[in-house]
Amino acid sequence: MKAIVILLLSIITLSCSIERVPDQRTVYLVTVADDFYNFNGNGRKLENVVTDSAAINMQLETLGEVHTMCFISEEGKRYTSSNPTFVPKDKNGNELSDPSSPLFRRFSYKPKEGEEESGWTVRDVMEYLGKIEADEDDIIIFTYSGHGEKKSGALMMNASFSSYEWDSISPEDFLDTITSLGGKKLVVLDSCYSGQYIPDSELISADKFASGHKEDRWIGFDYPGAALSTYTKGKKTERIKDLWIISASGKGQEASDNLSAGDGPFQEFYGAFTYYFLKALGYDTDRNLPSGRDKRLTVFQIYSEIRSAFPEYETQIQTPRTYLKGLDLILR
Repeated sequence: MKAIVILLLSIITLSCSIERVPDQRTVYLVTVADDFYNFNGNGRKLENVVTDSAAINMQLETLGEVHTMCFISEEGKRYTSSNPTFVPKDKNGNELSDPSSPLFRRFSYKPKEGEEESGWTVRDVMEYLGKIEADEDDIIIFTYSGHGEKKSGALMMNASFSSYEWDSISPEDFLDTITSLGGKKLVVLDSCYSGQYIPDSELISADKFASGHKEDRWIGFDYPGAALSTYTKGKKTERIKDLWIISASGKGQEASDNLSAGDGPFQEFYGAFTYYFLKALGYDTDRNLPSGRDKRLTVFQIYSEIRSAFPEYETQIQTPRTYLKGLDLILR
């Protein structure tokens, strides 16, 4: 029996090591950035979410054939674009020709000539997602930079000047939508309380957390065994088939909109989580430019790099979490 188990593990390991990205794979990228501008005098405006979304878009478009849709809410204006243009600006809002300039403070969305505001809502985002027809080998990537509601973790969008209500999507409704789609799905959330979107899984308990302590930075040694166990249980996680999630924080944690101390010249102009997510993707954070990363890129590798690089002091505020459906997802 022991020999059989070893043989099975060897086959699984070998099959993972020789897996290749399908030649005809299409990537569908949907990004949402909402700065929650002047919510009737309530709520805090987020300064860096459009910069987060811009850099994520630029870097993920290096994966190959990518169909992009951006939903952007900036300074009270909302735009929807399948071919967005982002420009670097200084602290006074003046455009810069070079994003690596020491004057850089943010990326801003630049509407094309004649482009009008779309006034999009969370319903428009979910409707667009629901219409994506992805084949088995295709990947749908959804990223969100914005506020999360404290009790439920709901993604909060489109604050109104005249109402105390906002558009939001709950974890349950969002997961119902995303899991109904074909293909493989990667969800990346940079928002407070985004751990609410992580389904319960042995893979979570395998990542041993000691909340508020430095040990919380490190990935649990039980991960390989939990991954194999989850994979072999099959139907138990059928509802969340082909779904991978990385969240900026745990269920009860906030997420920092910036870090003033870190390892790069522009770190304070990105969300704390997104900065390390971009580094793990291969984005050139020293020059604010996308980079075609040659080496293989997988979701668990990205998560591992985020967790190992995340500042120890910051993990007392937020600790990135992940959900992996058994085996890893290869992006490149």
